[in-house]
Amino acid sequence: MIGKVVSDRYKITKYLGGGMSSVYLAEDIILDRDVVVKMIKADPLDKEKSVKRFQREVESTIQLSHPNIVSVIDVDETEEYHILVTEVVHGPNLKEYIMKNHPIDIDEVISIAMMTLRGIQHAHDRGIIHRDIKPQNILMDDSGKVKITDFGIAKALSETRMTETNQVIGSVQYISPEQAKGQSTDERTDIYSFGVMLFELLTGVLPYQAETAVSVALKHISEPFPDINQYREVPIGLKNIIMKCTEKEPLNRYRHADDVLSALVHYQDETKPYVPVKKEALDQTKVTPMPTPKKEAVSKPVQKTGSAQSAVPIGETKETKKKRRKWPWILLLILLFLVAILIAAFFLLNRPPETVSLDNLQNMTVEEATDYLETEELILGEVEESYDDSFEEGEIIETTPRSGTEIERGTEVDMLVSLGEEPYTMSDFIGSNYDDAVSDLEKAGFENINTEYEYSDQAEGTVIKQSVENGTEIKPSEDEITLTVSDGYEPIPITNYTGNDFETAKSELEALGFIVNVSTEVYSDSVPEGAIVSQDPSYGDFLPGSQINMIVSLGQAPPEETTYQISLNIPYPKSESESSSKEDEDKKEKQEPVDVEIFIDDKDSDIAEVADTLEITEDTNHTISLVLDEGEAGQYRVEVDGEEIISETVDNK
Repeated sequence: MIGKVVSDRYKITKYLGGGMSSVYLAEDIILDRDVVVKMIKADPLDKEKSVKRFQREVESTIQLSHPNIVSVIDVDETEEYHILVTEVVHGPNLKEYIMKNHPIDIDEVISIAMMTLRGIQHAHDRGIIHRDIKPQNILMDDSGKVKITDFGIAKALSETRMTETNQVIGSVQYISPEQAKGQSTDERTDIYSFGVMLFELLTGVLPYQAETAVSVALKHISEPFPDINQYREVPIGLKNIIMKCTEKEPLNRYRHADDVLSALVHYQDETKPYVPVKKEALDQTKVTPMPTPKKEAVSKPVQKTGSAQSAVPIGETKETKKKRRKWPWILLLILLFLVAILIAAFFLLNRPPETVSLDNLQNMTVEEATDYLETEELILGEVEESYDDSFEEGEIIETTPRSGTEIERGTEVDMLVSLGEEPYTMSDFIGSNYDDAVSDLEKAGFENINTEYEYSDQAEGTVIKQSVENGTEIKPSEDEITLTVSDGYEPIPITNYTGNDFETAKSELEALGFIVNVSTEVYSDSVPEGAIVSQDPSYGDFLPGSQINMIVSLGQAPPEETTYQISLNIPYPKSESESSSKEDEDKKEKQEPVDVEIFIDDKDSDIAEVADTLEITEDTNHTISLVLDEGEAGQYRVEVDGEEIISETVDNK
């Protein structure tokens, strides 16, 4: 794959590893930046549906934008692979960090855990569940910031038949019981996996060990979660958080990631051991009505008499009549009594309890939270404000008492409300080194730093302008800032001076700041003496101070010359009376020296002038040189004591 271009823009440069996908470092050849490309095998049995399911699940993660989540840049597919492109995070994953740095200081563990939870909560708020939270999917950049990767991948893979045993072994150590059972999952699945990860962060070990992945999964389903104090003594508040995160029953866990965040903020206040939540049946109150009394009187015909007496039924006495008249009243009283019991029962059953478990008000506005408080007969207490880039401006960061606390109705609830991201007061970077300025801005949280370059007399790499004035308050996550950086002196185009007078060209170039150097001088039949034969460089833009090398003409080359070496035998002059025999000569005393003058006519000498002189006392050999141009002739003459003894002409044809 190395060197191959995928999706017509990502050139693979390095293999980073594998697992449920093959991961490569690549170069985005369009935007000229490094990216991470994950190539995941597509389902060959149902490719069309596989692609749709994968893109539906994964493309939603492109909408995630949070400092603790790796940004998804692009999604694509080929005949063989699903392709996911993400930003590059330079640093180890959390698994590697734990192995290298265990034991990790508790304060650092809390910091890592809270950054992880903020990323998880951001995704949950947008309806995206990770389903594969584990240290291998938590990356740490060079500054120690946590970034979660592979959101949405777990579900996408499960829907595209990518859950074979060899691909989930790495995750089974963190799998929730409901995942292990194949049941439906929600946000609490990620909370369980987070709890396992928090256990590992604190102890450096995993809670369940077994020879096979299936055995580990069964332990998650059935075995009690191990006591962390067997591996490391931790505050009771942290132990309680781990126990509640890893409850077997999802209903008994924290409902939201920000509930865990709130618990982490206050873990040091916790002094009581965690008691696992038990599911209790609701009490049902039954009201049994009293029986209605039966009527005992019997109606009989009425007998009329002539007197003005009241009509009384035959066979009915006055006593019976009085009893009969009381029954309606008794019945009415009984009915009223039953109604009173029913009303009392209604109010008893529907009367709110004297205490209430405070809901999680994080991310609500004060107005929304106030409506909730009124329904629960709670009172709004003090409202304080604080900068927090994890919450939008106006959202509640936390409450006192904190969420989940059982409090009496009528209790005041104080709120800490976010002012949003803390503004950064712009510094004056003009005159600073560019790298130092960028480092300071990145530490302040700026991610969108644009750079422009201009020529100037400032040293290269010096900031000469900034788009935001010194002292201005801006928000690092929202504003872009542009730094204009010196690119040094502006390059000057060089004229080609070939054929021009050297001294004139030298003056012009030196006036522009260039250094002119004569590298050599040569004869030239076409370039006059003193003119430039060639220059290096001869074209282009160059900075002042650059060296320009010139080759200068010496004019036409002289004719080709030849040097003749001539050996002369100069005789010593003899008198007539002298013996010529060798014996006589040996016996003679040493003779007087005589003067020899040599005259040469060649390129360098005139025959009228003496070219060389010497004294001899005997016959002497002597060598002379004649330098003659091609086609020219020369001569030489030797005189001994003023008498010419040798004369010869030499032709150089």
